[in-house]
Amino acid sequence: MQILLTAERLFATQGIDATSLRQVSSEARQRNTAAAKYHFQDKKTLLRAIFEHRLSVIDARRGELLKSAEAEGRLDDPRELVGILVRPLAEQAAEPGSHYVRFLDRACEFVGRDVTALPEMGGMEEAVAVGRLVTARLPRLAQPLLRPRLGWAGQLIISALADLEAAEEAGTSVHELDTGTYVTALIDAVTGLLTADSGAR
Repeated sequence: MQILLTAERLFATQGIDATSLRQVSSEARQRNTAAAKYHFQDKKTLLRAIFEHRLSVIDARRGELLKSAEAEGRLDDPRELVGILVRPLAEQAAEPGSHYVRFLDRACEFVGRDVTALPEMGGMEEAVAVGRLVTARLPRLAQPLLRPRLGWAGQLIISALADLEAAEEAGTSVHELDTGTYVTALIDAVTGLLTADSGAR
């Protein structure tokens, strides 16, 4: 567990390419500087292990919100679905000492800012399920226009919540907004991005 948490922090603060498995072992105070390599073989496997560790909680929370919205007949509301995507990650960002959302932002950078590539690293089943529900409720957009908007929405969610996590760690606020107002504003912004009419004719 210490190796996982240390790797998450170093990847978040330094970047994935800039962090070696040897450095992870050293920072995790392992006697053997090859410990991370011994336990995880390579960086890709270590990345997947971090995702699996965090997403067991985040995806479970997202699943709870999804079931609640379904029971109350709120799945036709794109803003409700965006909230289901955003809120569990925002809750993680607000956890004391959390580095996961900044790690996620670095992971997004690592795969070329293609958020659709992140699920291949492991987990995210509930996020993918909610993403499909959102997509199904945006019928006004033709497919060529829909894909980039979904990518931008994912990037906005991750980068905005990474900023929130950094601010929480520093004991400050983002844009002088309290956490609840900031998260609500993010949900509004992402919903607007996804549901705005196309100007293409």
